[in-house]
Amino acid sequence: MPLSHLTLVVPDLLWADPDLRREATRELPLPALGWLLGRGQARAQAQSASACLAELFAAPADLPVARALARADGLAADDGHWLCADPVHLRVEQDYLLLADARMFALNQAEADALVATLNSHFGQDGLCFYAPTPNRWYLRLDAASAAEFTPLAEAAAQNIDFHLPRGERASYWRHMLNELQMLLFNHPVNEAREQAGAPVINSVWPWGQGDAALRAPAAQLWADSPLPLALASQAGARAASAPAQLDAAWLAAQSGEALIWLDTLSGVLRYQDGYGWRQRLQALEADYFAPLAQALKTGQLGQLTLRSPGEAGFCAQLGAAERWKFWRSPRTLAELT
Repeated sequence: MPLSHLTLVVPDLLWADPDLRREATRELPLPALGWLLGRGQARAQAQSASACLAELFAAPADLPVARALARADGLAADDGHWLCADPVHLRVEQDYLLLADARMFALNQAEADALVATLNSHFGQDGLCFYAPTPNRWYLRLDAASAAEFTPLAEAAAQNIDFHLPRGERASYWRHMLNELQMLLFNHPVNEAREQAGAPVINSVWPWGQGDAALRAPAAQLWADSPLPLALASQAGARAASAPAQLDAAWLAAQSGEALIWLDTLSGVLRYQDGYGWRQRLQALEADYFAPLAQALKTGQLGQLTLRSPGEAGFCAQLGAAERWKFWRSPRTLAELT
């Protein structure tokens, strides 16, 4: 059976400000994407990437994936209660703290190990145990449930943290703990060395992803270029693999049924106002994904395509066999979408 329906999700494809989007895409040819947007009659669908993932997998809004991610990173996470506790940099911005995640800094394993060792030495007596199986993905194991609610890291990145701090029954405990943790890291030798080198200091962690939930896979096969959707797919019992660097006729011919590809290649570039990076990645997506998919639809190799782009200026476009014949639907540029 050929590939009947492919859902391609690319968060942050659209710059929210139409004037900036128009300027950033000036003299940037994207004919395949324009054809897909025009024939599919893209419609607005404002939704965050985390909310989109929660919808696709019928998951709670706080994305309970800490245990699955910890297992994927090689930790024995069968017992206890688990949180992601990723390293972040908090920067004073006027009268609030702005959060930068690991997309904005480099951290090596030796630095991560030293920071986590200090945290464990201080918080171990409270039943908290931090792990850093990778430099950028840390975890926190608890003896008891957190009794609090947390915001997924992707939602808080490049945002004022005041709107995303822990909530719920034990919110005051977690806010106090984070303040204590920040003071502990303030003069840490790793951060002193990073500051001297002109690198962002690691002055906090961001807890999120707690709990366990039965998830529903949106498709039998899922490909992704980031750990979070892969962990959700694994938790939901779907086949999951790394997204191909590019699509071609042979790859598409080898697939069947319904499938989903999640590409985070643009994730974060808009929040951090990286217009150059956005343009470069759009050009790569045009050649590696949009052009092969447009060709597959035109030749009938692909039955149906759903293109979703969660974000502040999110949209959804759907193309089936009938749409390829609707020549009166003109291509649409990114600047034309509202």
